[in-house]
Amino acid sequence: MTFDLDRAQMEAVLHDEGPALVLAGPGSGKTTVITRRAVRLSKKLSSPSRLLCVTFTNAAADEMRERYVKMASRGGGAYGNDTAEDKTPVFCTVHSFCNGIVKEFERISGKRYTRIEGEDSPRNAILSRIYKKFNGSVPDDAMLERLKGYFRREKEAGKADCSDGNAPKAPSGANQIRRFRDIEREYVRVKAENGYLDFDDMIFLSLKILRENADIRERMQCAFDFIQVDEAQDLSRAQYDVIRAVSGNDNIFIVADDDQSIYGFRSAEPQCLFDFAEEFPDAARYELTRNFRSEPGIVEASSALVSVNVKRFRKDLFTTRESSGESVFFETHRSAAAQGIFCAEEARDAVRSGETIAVLYRNGISSLPVRAALMLSGVKYGIAGNCPRAWEQPAVRECFEKLLEAERNAKFIVPGPSATYRALIRDGFAGKMEELCRLEGHDRKTVSVTLDFLKLITERSGSYLEAVGMLDKIERFDGAFLNGQCGEGAGPHVMLSTIHSAKGLEYDRVIVIDVLEGELPGSEAVGDAVEEERRLLYVAMTRAKRKLILSRPVRRGIRGEEDSRFLKEAVCRDGKKGSGTQLKLCTAMEKRDRVHS
Repeated sequence: MTFDLDRAQMEAVLHDEGPALVLAGPGSGKTTVITRRAVRLSKKLSSPSRLLCVTFTNAAADEMRERYVKMASRGGGAYGNDTAEDKTPVFCTVHSFCNGIVKEFERISGKRYTRIEGEDSPRNAILSRIYKKFNGSVPDDAMLERLKGYFRREKEAGKADCSDGNAPKAPSGANQIRRFRDIEREYVRVKAENGYLDFDDMIFLSLKILRENADIRERMQCAFDFIQVDEAQDLSRAQYDVIRAVSGNDNIFIVADDDQSIYGFRSAEPQCLFDFAEEFPDAARYELTRNFRSEPGIVEASSALVSVNVKRFRKDLFTTRESSGESVFFETHRSAAAQGIFCAEEARDAVRSGETIAVLYRNGISSLPVRAALMLSGVKYGIAGNCPRAWEQPAVRECFEKLLEAERNAKFIVPGPSATYRALIRDGFAGKMEELCRLEGHDRKTVSVTLDFLKLITERSGSYLEAVGMLDKIERFDGAFLNGQCGEGAGPHVMLSTIHSAKGLEYDRVIVIDVLEGELPGSEAVGDAVEEERRLLYVAMTRAKRKLILSRPVRRGIRGEEDSRFLKEAVCRDGKKGSGTQLKLCTAMEKRDRVHS
């Protein structure tokens, strides 16, 4: 059973009964620990199915199940009194587990609910109809995600039912969405009238069932001898309470990294980890602090950043990997367009070298100039997370209408797309688009990034038709490689991803773009939210194995930008020059801060 486990991992694998908290840093092999412990426990149980392993995505549950089967078969031997249908622990997501509780309640009570999330979910269509009813336009995917996030926060705060007409104050950011309260009330009404359950309802309903129905609660408690929870820093308060309610013997094995808690918009509450430690002061604690993934410079820089946070478990992260040279670089660009071109050049070099590379960003709109530059370079890429379409951007549609109009009205010399674009900017096009954004509840930075995208496209086009062709080609690139599917034999490819979607993944090279005030940290972040923003950049940085690039443009569109405060923190602890190896790290990285035009 030892295989290649180090001492800290082995101690966690050998934990038996009683509560335990495993603090697992990035690249520390936590999935291996969880899986190997599952194999070990399964051999002592009457059936492996008496072990519940909870995680957050279907992909993670499937991966854990596959690893379990491989490890179990490698270890050999039978598992107690298994039947053919009962050879593995229960690997499931929090939502699927809660869905099972609701199904049991439906069976007993005779009541029926209609699920509106999951595969072929109608929830987005329902929300789109409601949004259009009050605002007259169809929301894009980003707007739908914002709405769901705000609904979720209110539900966690116990404020979701606005049927009495006494609506509480809208959550931060929701006041930018026109008629948010009307949309929310209508959504609550539609769900109630039709017996609809979304994922959030499923969590709260299952918790209500466990608290009020003793038979179901006791049945769930008796079903499992041990519970393992992966990525526990992503638990919401209600999800944590569900896990506690079904644990009848306190054999809970919590695996988490509070420094990687980045789903506050989904109501993730890392405070649950501190509450667990307080509730079980004698719980075993294991610290997986060895990073098997990243080079020393990346570990030191990311650790320096996250150590600024106050509300965290202190960890002494380290790596035994040998350094191959400088691994952390700062890059400054004169515009988002120049930044996109740089990403394409770096991607081309990575592919030639047979390395994987990811371009990570806070908001999907940041990907537009990068996608344009990659398309112009002929570099294939995959996409994960929010991917706004170029044609959906009002500034793009308006600009291309003006390009077509200019060509139609030209009597002698047809103005090129670049000249027409520059004329639009002189005539106040940017301000007009920002006002439209404000009215539709979007941030003005979507205009700033879109303008650089348009600048890049129009400069490379000789006519309106050529510019349209470029947009269509980007759409084809996006469609062909969405979700990272680059085709058989494509070899190493570039991934474009939001930071949230990159969590848990790793790449030889990582470029984090738009490391700016207003992006990282976000413009709405205050107080504890700034700590989560810092964790978000930390997660992005720790995806890198060999090379990490933190990039920021001086300008986007017509506006100047300010470097993120996190950049200084990423090179020196507490934003101050350190000593010894830390000082050397600061000096080395400052020398690599280059400016690109």
